[in-house]
Amino acid sequence: MPGRLLDGDGAPVVLDDEGFLVRPEQWSIKVAEALAASDGVVLGKQHWWLIRMVRDHHQRYGNPPLMRVVVAAWREQFGSGSSRELYRLFPDGPVRLACKYGGLAKPDWCI
Repeated sequence: MPGRLLDGDGAPVVLDDEGFLVRPEQWSIKVAEALAASDGVVLGKQHWWLIRMVRDHHQRYGNPPLMRVVVAAWREQFGSGSSRELYRLFPDGPVRLACKYGGLAKPDWCI
């Protein structure tokens, strides 16, 4: 990752080879925004909805949701939609990138 990423206390944020946080306790909104910016993504309302949904699911169940769960929740929240809309938000994988920007580990099932 180019540049230096710091947490809210000014400590360097430790990332793995794919840019995921090694120490989840370093996550913050500013860290999420910096991670996304390093990938060329500006986080908007729908991005944040997905990040929060994935974080909440992970906290509740111990793992990130499968894509079909995310699509169902998206439709419930926004009235319609498909996985295409989610891939427009995060082209490299909606759940994978929501985990990355949300301070969670890369999902085991992601390739």
